[in-house]
Amino acid sequence: MKNIKLIIVLLLGVAFFVSCDSRPIQDIEGVVVNPTYSKNIKPIMDAKCVNCHSQSGEGIFPDLDTYQSVVNAQNGIVSSKLFCSISSSSCTSPRMPKNDAPLSNNTITTIKNWIDTNYPEN
Repeated sequence: MKNIKLIIVLLLGVAFFVSCDSRPIQDIEGVVVNPTYSKNIKPIMDAKCVNCHSQSGEGIFPDLDTYQSVVNAQNGIVSSKLFCSISSSSCTSPRMPKNDAPLSNNTITTIKNWIDTNYPEN
């Protein structure tokens, strides 16, 4: 009986550790070819950007917590300066997200695909 309990505990422990994956969802799922704001981009913004770039965050411009603010041609993610700051270390602006790991290549490519497909909302 003790052996069965031990085996069950070990199997549950292995299942727990195998199911845990700390990689961002875009890393697990790969590149999204036809992303939309609500399904693919907003979760990235919420996880990596709005903590600082929102009215409720640290208030650092630009505000990135709505679709309209993200696609704003001058200051949103579509801006070449801002996109450069998340995708390249060779920009004159600081690399984003600040004080966090860089976005994965899959996430950056997904954002680029969204920009290239003219920023579909839904």
